[in-house]
Amino acid sequence: MDSIPAALADPATRDLYLAACIAVLVLPVIAITWWYHANIRKTRGGRDLMRRQNDVGVSRHPADAGRMLREALDMSRDIEADAYGGHARRMQHRVYAMMGLWLVVVGAMFGILIWADEVNRTLP
Repeated sequence: MDSIPAALADPATRDLYLAACIAVLVLPVIAITWWYHANIRKTRGGRDLMRRQNDVGVSRHPADAGRMLREALDMSRDIEADAYGGHARRMQHRVYAMMGLWLVVVGAMFGILIWADEVNRTLP
């Protein structure tokens, strides 16, 4: 157990590990987004879902956040109710599982980094 904080005490190793943490934070989200958009349009229901999502649009104005959140929740409920077909529902469940796994991995990786920093911290 002492080998992890000892390894991360070296600035080069810590920086390399931090770069790996950032890569794990960003790259899987990009990959999942690409995979989802590449595959959701393969069925009529998926195309209808994407059309509805595009109709909602994207706004950076804080006043629109509530409306967009309501629409996202409505779409999620409709997907679960099979309004867009089984393909969209299965894809949504895969995304939930992948994002849950991603969250655990990111938490563990950054948690190790924070823990090692605390172990290696020198008190004044």
